[in-house]
Amino acid sequence: MKSFFLEKFEYDFYASKNLIEHIEQQESFVSSFVFKSFSHIINVHHIWLSRLKGSKAESHFWDELPLFYFQKLLEANYTETIDFIERIELENKINYHSSEGVEFTKSINDVLYHILNHSNYHRAQIIMDLKNNNLTVPSFNFITFK
Repeated sequence: MKSFFLEKFEYDFYASKNLIEHIEQQESFVSSFVFKSFSHIINVHHIWLSRLKGSKAESHFWDELPLFYFQKLLEANYTETIDFIERIELENKINYHSSEGVEFTKSINDVLYHILNHSNYHRAQIIMDLKNNNLTVPSFNFITFK
């Protein structure tokens, strides 16, 4: 299972990195929706990673980040996630509190899958917004990545 998640997070990093490059190249034409949504992808990944590690998150779900931080924070999330996956038993469960303060217990596998699914969902929204504004979009199909 570790190899599955290591590969999928490598792809997630690749897709997000390519998207950042496209956003940077067209920055003055990109909608505020794109910046908010990509910030949200980074923040949510960080928040879930903090929950997994039992630490306090440094950001909130919808904090808007400056574009020049995207790559740095994306790399930090990726590096910390890979390190976490390599040294923890993924079948274990974690206890955490939602943003509303409700306590939950979930498997680490499910949390990791959620992070990946969440990123894909919002990347697709960003791509649609870029297309609707006649901007160029990256191609990052998983099968092409493989």
